[in-house]
Amino acid sequence: MSEDGVTDTAPYERLAELAERELALVTAFEPSRIGELVALQQTRTTLVTSLPEQPPASARGALLRAHEAQQRTTAALTVLCDQLGHELGDVDRGRQAARSYAAVPPPRPVLDATG
Repeated sequence: MSEDGVTDTAPYERLAELAERELALVTAFEPSRIGELVALQQTRTTLVTSLPEQPPASARGALLRAHEAQQRTTAALTVLCDQLGHELGDVDRGRQAARSYAAVPPPRPVLDATG
């Protein structure tokens, strides 16, 4: 514990909490909450830049939690990206099909012998 009453592991615990929160947001993905993910990532980046180059040995547990959550987040994002890629492919195929209908010229009127 430092002189101000804050443990040396507090920032590492916060890092693990942020990683776990990110995992929760990604696995329950809702497009309307992307802003939360961006803010969380900015908070994490700021926290990481404030950490000493060498963490204390007592931070090992928190760092392992953060690492595990980050691995699971990466896996979940991979699945999400694959799903979104398939959905975008479906949209593209739908657009191509719609264009092919639009490209068919309208039938020409046929005149019969009476007219």
